[in-house]
Amino acid sequence: MRKLIPNCLAFILLIISIPALAIDPQEREIEFNETPQALFDQLLVRTQFPLSFNNRQEFELIAKELKYTPDELQADLETLARLYMETVVRTPNKTENSRLLTQQLESIAVTPMQEAMILLLEARFRGIEDQQYKQSIILFKEALKKIASIRDEHSLTLQFVLHGGLSSLHAILKQDTQALYHYKNYREIAYQLRNDYFIAQSETAIGKYYTGKNQLAKALQHHSEAYRISNRLNYPVIQAHAQFQLSRAYRDLGQWDEALKNANEAAISFQELGHEALQSNAMTVIAMVYGNQKQWNKAIDYYLNAQQLDKKNNQVISQGLNFHNIGEAYMYLDNYPSSVSYLKMANEIFKSRRVMHYLVYNELLFAEVMSKQALWEETITHAKAALVIAEEKQLIDAQKEALSFLSKAYRGIKDDSSALEMMDKLVAIDNEQQENIVDEAVNSNLNEEKLKFEINVYQNKLNGYIKSSKDQQMAIIILLAAIFILSFVWLYSLKRINTLKQKQQSLTAKVIQDPLTEVKGYRGMLDCMSTGTSPKTIALVNIKALTDLDIDFGLSESKLITESLIQQFEKDLPACVYVIKPGEFAFCFKETFTANETLKKIEASLASQDLAINTNIPNYSVVKHDPLECIMGHINLPLLANPNLRLTNDLQFETVQYALAAAKTIDKGSTYVSIRTLNFAPAAIFFKPLYLNLTHALQRGIIRAESNRPIAEIKWPTN
Repeated sequence: MRKLIPNCLAFILLIISIPALAIDPQEREIEFNETPQALFDQLLVRTQFPLSFNNRQEFELIAKELKYTPDELQADLETLARLYMETVVRTPNKTENSRLLTQQLESIAVTPMQEAMILLLEARFRGIEDQQYKQSIILFKEALKKIASIRDEHSLTLQFVLHGGLSSLHAILKQDTQALYHYKNYREIAYQLRNDYFIAQSETAIGKYYTGKNQLAKALQHHSEAYRISNRLNYPVIQAHAQFQLSRAYRDLGQWDEALKNANEAAISFQELGHEALQSNAMTVIAMVYGNQKQWNKAIDYYLNAQQLDKKNNQVISQGLNFHNIGEAYMYLDNYPSSVSYLKMANEIFKSRRVMHYLVYNELLFAEVMSKQALWEETITHAKAALVIAEEKQLIDAQKEALSFLSKAYRGIKDDSSALEMMDKLVAIDNEQQENIVDEAVNSNLNEEKLKFEINVYQNKLNGYIKSSKDQQMAIIILLAAIFILSFVWLYSLKRINTLKQKQQSLTAKVIQDPLTEVKGYRGMLDCMSTGTSPKTIALVNIKALTDLDIDFGLSESKLITESLIQQFEKDLPACVYVIKPGEFAFCFKETFTANETLKKIEASLASQDLAINTNIPNYSVVKHDPLECIMGHINLPLLANPNLRLTNDLQFETVQYALAAAKTIDKGSTYVSIRTLNFAPAAIFFKPLYLNLTHALQRGIIRAESNRPIAEIKWPTN
């Protein structure tokens, strides 16, 4: 056995060190989206980056030393360069390494595919580092031209990525026509490749576009399709993305319960995946749902939680958006000083990063806040700033809103001529929009006819495929032969299944047992909490006299004592009892009891039991505590008042642990600490790290702690 361990390690290291001999472009792209950090770490080891080469010849020598073909090493390095620019990848000197790697790859690029990848990397770099979105679009389009005539799998996968990037960039710049063109190409290539993962991605993306255009029926159709497809895939990232976008569609449709359910589940998924930037986005959706319901204080709580995540991950523009949203919430609460403070912070970020498509709306909100306070000069300043950007970006709705604020402000300072001028401009824009509506109707009919034509083309192709199908008679013969063979396999499988069922039943019974005492343990408790009749009260009790039971009496005797205790507890109390560790038991009560009632019932059951254990058996027990002395953590379920907000069973158990840990800090006889939430408490306080979030929630007054000892004596965890 000792010889086997180093041999296994050597084998594992050998596998890690061998580069992939064939890179499937579609699988690599899925891996890029699903597990970017793991892929990054793997490629970093494989390629031994950083590498030193100045030309193609030197590069090929390095590839040979690493047991790569040059094309395979180049493909891995291209993926590594893209990963350096991903937010979720954590590694030092990301910007410097991505720039170095891009320059090195540029020096050896010879094929159109390799040149297109260099253009993609340069476009990503400009977009991420400098927000030069127009320059990024130009580079993306040049990359598409390079490979437009190549129709193999590698090229189509890269075209899929490029169309996805272009659609997002045009959407950011509010260039809707161009965005929709690339969204459709993005989706078309996904179906052409027949890749369900890509199809779910593209359906989510085009649904997001229609959500932004307020075409909510279309948006929900695409998001539902993406959610349906992603649920049959074993990829958690695409599932979380699809559910998150579905929550946004429900939010815009005003279906608040569905929006909250999907957004909360998406936030939990993103947290488990470690994608904090996307977790922040999901919290922002939750905040917006509460805002739409005029629950502004709840909205602010979630905006602040999202902002903290963005600050942690250095998502500067996302912080600016959260400041903008918080400023809006405070405006509706008539807290104008706070609103102005957050809007100023948003303005500073948008100006420093030159993101004018966000700055214009922040200036408009600034003008609205000033208008509500009748501060007309400040209203004019911000409305003019918004109008300049809106005209430059051709944002018609923003122009109209800015002109409305200017007209109102000029009337406020008795400048009637300027007010009239603003109204004239507003009327002119409205007249121009009416003409465009007619043109759009004509274009809409034309597009409908094009779609009908495309449907007919696809229908004809389908008919051709049906005619060219295999001979039906041959299929029947093969089917009969298969049935004959499978009948024998079925008889064998039936016997095998019965054997496996018996093993499964045995293993299922063992799963819920504590591994040492072989009585119901932690897994059994979670199973109890998952049943239809879930417990109403949970208590975690430490019986001080039994803390070292397994050491003092040995495993076999302590097991008998523990079994006897649990049997007597379940006989005396309306509860299921589980052992967590020696001397510590979990009680799942079927009824709701206060902490004081719970402790008294447990003490009464203990008093009725004989803890003077068989003295004829030698042991190391020394009575250090009163046999009835207990420490208890307590909660009543559900923890959250909102029935749509669900917490995982392990988080609920950890909350009881938190209460027990607090009770243990007071060493004065029997002690309990009970945790309860207030009605407005958000689900975010139960995110990991739980102890940190619970302590902060206690300090903010969102949850309450009760005890039979002075609360001031409890030593809460600090960070």
